[in-house]
Amino acid sequence: MTEDNLFWWVASILVGAGSVPAGLVLVLFLEYIKKMLRPSNGLEVIHFPSAPAATEFMPLISGLARKGIPFKGSELWISGCDGRYIINNRGKRWRRVFRKWQRKGLVIRYLLLEDVDDVVRGEMGNLNIGANFEVRQLKRCEETRDIARKLETYHPTLFFGADGNNAAWIEGLHRRNSIYAYNVDYVSPRVIESSPEERKRFKSCEEDLKFIYENSTRLVLS
Repeated sequence: MTEDNLFWWVASILVGAGSVPAGLVLVLFLEYIKKMLRPSNGLEVIHFPSAPAATEFMPLISGLARKGIPFKGSELWISGCDGRYIINNRGKRWRRVFRKWQRKGLVIRYLLLEDVDDVVRGEMGNLNIGANFEVRQLKRCEETRDIARKLETYHPTLFFGADGNNAAWIEGLHRRNSIYAYNVDYVSPRVIESSPEERKRFKSCEEDLKFIYENSTRLVLS
């Protein structure tokens, strides 16, 4: 069953049972369609004054596969603080989507700036279905102090396409544990290819995330 069919199936049951007014279902459906139709590989940067990543970021990344950009051989690098965001913001949805992406061959690298507790460690383990998922934790030392401060609330997520079609989700401000990020840009592969400024921004974010990767330790998931 596709996500579209599932939506209509659940909506029909709720309306038929009188649990949810038909008007509310229509509003929710239109919002759903709006998100699904956003161009994952459009010609312009998509800017969000504020956005919950779970509902805005994931459809855009999923849309890359629908546009013919292969997940097999591609990588998604995500930055965050202590990982508690995935617990506080629809953890089940993160699990479902992350597993789906991994099955398609996408390698996910989750880069954390701070120590994680046992609850987060367990949830990170739930996101993993095999070799395509890695969580790394920044070593806190003099050499990494500046990068930890820089990315504490500035969170870039980069998609490295196997065929060179790169994309970026860049959160200008994401406060600790908040479900909302602010001043967010989604930059499609076509924009990165055509814009020197966006290629420069992507490269800067790439350097930051690779610095974290090289100065971090792999987290053993429970």
